[in-house]
Amino acid sequence: MSDVFITGANGLLGQHLVEVFSQKHRVFASDLHPGPFFSNPDVKYEPLDILDKEKLDFLISSFKPELIVNAAAYTDVDGCETNKEKAWEVNVEGVENLIEICRKEKIKLVHLSTDYVFDGKNGPYSEDDPPNPISYYGKSKLEGELKIKESGIDYIVVRTNVLYGLGERINPNFFTWVLDKLKKDEKIKIVTDQLNNPTLAFDLAKSILELWETKYAGIINIAGSEYLSRYDFAQKIAEIFDLEKDLIYPIKTEDLKQIAPRPKKGGLRIDLAKKTLETDLSNISKGLEHLKKRLRI
Repeated sequence: MSDVFITGANGLLGQHLVEVFSQKHRVFASDLHPGPFFSNPDVKYEPLDILDKEKLDFLISSFKPELIVNAAAYTDVDGCETNKEKAWEVNVEGVENLIEICRKEKIKLVHLSTDYVFDGKNGPYSEDDPPNPISYYGKSKLEGELKIKESGIDYIVVRTNVLYGLGERINPNFFTWVLDKLKKDEKIKIVTDQLNNPTLAFDLAKSILELWETKYAGIINIAGSEYLSRYDFAQKIAEIFDLEKDLIYPIKTEDLKQIAPRPKKGGLRIDLAKKTLETDLSNISKGLEHLKKRLRI
């Protein structure tokens, strides 16, 4: 049994990390909020901003974890474009704070990154493809990766994309947003020209646990096993949950007039993950059926 410290524990991935790690390890969870969004009496929780070096050092020194899983990030892609200072602080300077404490206390770091470190011209991408981010979000996440790689600490950088799933009081993700709109019989416009392999949050959390327990080190892509457009993903959600497909209208990325540019042919190759992990990485139908069971629909 290991002692594991999880940042960003109230987010979608964070809640799943707490769920899977606490079944086998002692977990200390943290996030910006005064209290946890999850219910688990065995998990200690303290509010923490990873930019607060003094509190971070105090909590880590007190708990003495063998592993820190950093699920804290500023992930609002358009927000990063308009508030570059905040994006840099959280996605780079916060990571530097974690690196410093990991180096000092000899702690392994698992850090979450994204396919947005690539330009989306020729995806899906492997671990060895050269990054070329086109948004400030992607640039800040790549810089965080580089800081870790150059640090000399023991680390795993896990790249993922289009994370979806269920949690308590979480921000909407593509799945929950589409489900909510279709249940209300609202029309939605979805892009046909953004391609990814969406990742079930539960699969990602299980994979991270397995990577830790098998002592993996380095960069690895963890994502779903099905590559498709956002439009086709929305169609699958309607199909699995018996909702009206005709409410989903196809559009192009340009029609959205988003502030930050998006990679179009994004996504991640998962050949290495398939060779490395026993955890099954779900296709869309399997992932959605898993969520349907959790919702008891």
